[in-house]
Amino acid sequence: MTGSRLRLFAIVCALNFCLLSAAQGGAVIRAGNLERLRPAARIDFADFPEELQIGWFEAKSDASEFMVFDGAGRIYRVGVAGIIDSVTYRVDEAQVFSLIDAVYADEDPFALYLLDDAYFINDRQLWTDDFPVAIHRVDQSLFVEAITDRGATAYHEVALETEGETISAVSIIDLPGSDSEFIGMLIGRIDFPSVLLSSLVDSALTAYRYPEAFSSESGRVYELDGGPAVAGAINGEGSHFAWSDPASARLNLLDIASGGNAVVAELDGAYAQYHLLTADASAILAVNMDFKPEVFAWDVATGERYDLGAYRECERIPDKVAISGDGKALIIGCDTGLEIWRVAEMKEE
Repeated sequence: MTGSRLRLFAIVCALNFCLLSAAQGGAVIRAGNLERLRPAARIDFADFPEELQIGWFEAKSDASEFMVFDGAGRIYRVGVAGIIDSVTYRVDEAQVFSLIDAVYADEDPFALYLLDDAYFINDRQLWTDDFPVAIHRVDQSLFVEAITDRGATAYHEVALETEGETISAVSIIDLPGSDSEFIGMLIGRIDFPSVLLSSLVDSALTAYRYPEAFSSESGRVYELDGGPAVAGAINGEGSHFAWSDPASARLNLLDIASGGNAVVAELDGAYAQYHLLTADASAILAVNMDFKPEVFAWDVATGERYDLGAYRECERIPDKVAISGDGKALIIGCDTGLEIWRVAEMKEE
């Protein structure tokens, strides 16, 4: 083997070690390893027996398994090796099926969906007069987020351990301030138990977290310089909030505990479809910024920007982007499939 081929072989072997380590888990994503964050695995919808064109997913906390669905109403549990299982709740094709949301709890999948004119969680009908829009896991409980007939938001704690073919709420918690004259918006893509309300009048942000602080009296108010906040992300513990203003002028990080806000970077109008915050709040990620199909990141402490490269080819912007519950994977889903990014570790031979 010539010297040039030997060097090429060494490079390929090192890359394979790197990708193998990344595919098996790797490190928690943080500022110190951003430059090693890269695609590690992918799930191609073209390999499925049915036609899948929706990149929505729900991931297990370690990103080893995902729930996806097709246009015919079949829900799949999949991994990088292929289909694990699938289920359909339609008895016949005439039934109207719409998957609303899903979540993993104790490794088990729970799907919230509409079938004809009734709501269900897996195979049990959910009794409610409200309109479910999401499902969340908090410790050992499931909460269905719903819209009331007054247009307010409420959270239904459901008792899954009860027997029978139906399921109902053991308690209903109203969104604090939902019946007030508050003029603002509920910031989307922030999962319960954290709830953030952004005022469009005075740039104030009100933060609630269940159950410690979840009443109109206990919500903490922050005056955001350069606000209001209209988009952003919160870390799993709910300790920090990464946000941008309506003009995408600046990228900020709010310390919810201390109330301190830091400007991480000047965005100069660059709009990101998705913001994400690492578990330790040391780095902010952005996916598809100014319609570039790429991943970007910033070190919060230094403001240094990392252009991490393109994600898989898609026909449109991603349908969903998330950081896994264990903080070790960035998952991007679009019409062609899923792509899982992890921190690659170079191993010595």
